Amino acid sequence: MSKFKKMTAVLLSVGLFVCCFAVQAGAESIADTAKAFSSGDTKTIKYEGNKEVTSDYSVKLSKKGKIVISISSSGVSNLYVYIYDENGEKYVPDASNFSSGRVYNSIRGIAQCSWNKTVEKLKGTLTYNDMEKGTYYIRFEKQYIWGGSSGSSGKATIKITYPSSESSSGSKLSCVTIPMKVGDAMQLSTDAGTSGITWSSSKSSVATVSSSGKVTAKKAGTAVITAKSGSSTAKIQIKVS
Repeated sequence: MSKFKKMTAVLLSVGLFVCCFAVQAGAESIADTAKAFSSGDTKTIKYEGNKEVTSDYSVKLSKKGKIVISISSSGVSNLYVYIYDENGEKYVPDASNFSSGRVYNSIRGIAQCSWNKTVEKLKGTLTYNDMEKGTYYIRFEKQYIWGGSSGSSGKATIKITYPSSESSSGSKLSCVTIPMKVGDAMQLSTDAGTSGITWSSSKSSVATVSSSGKVTAKKAGTAVITAKSGSSTAKIQIKVS
């Protein structure tokens, strides 16, 4: 078991003892269950019933900078945010700016978000400054409420931004930039045609590319389309507005 897994397992065990958190069996570490979260993307987490729900993500900072988490959540009354680095160290936000709801920074390294679900929803940002280059693991957790209503259902929309090779690609890539509008489609080709070419998109939420090189603009943002054949690679940057 890695150092990160060992430390996280211990930390979660302590949380269970001190705070009576319901930690799911087998969830040794966030690293085991984390899914990559690209900078600038958004994801929706759904909560059903009065039960604990955890959603784990990983972000990879290409350089020192800040992680900003934007949250909009309704229907339930609590959401906990954990951030660990690869060594298992926990972080609390340096700043929080919420127009609705409240955030408390726990001594256990947790941002505790709470709000009155009958009259408001959680809406705002958590900012973690001066985070070193590397991989971080983020867990969003809706906890079980003792004696709570079985109708404690809702959803949270999460957006995370941080320094990444994708977000800084515009100034580093020596490739053509093509502007597109949301909903536009365009067929790409190479000097070798389209057969035998492997196509990929750096951010499919912004622009997708088919196996034949057809690009479809999905939402505003920037994505890099890569065409690869053997050891040869060509890149085109798509800027969607």
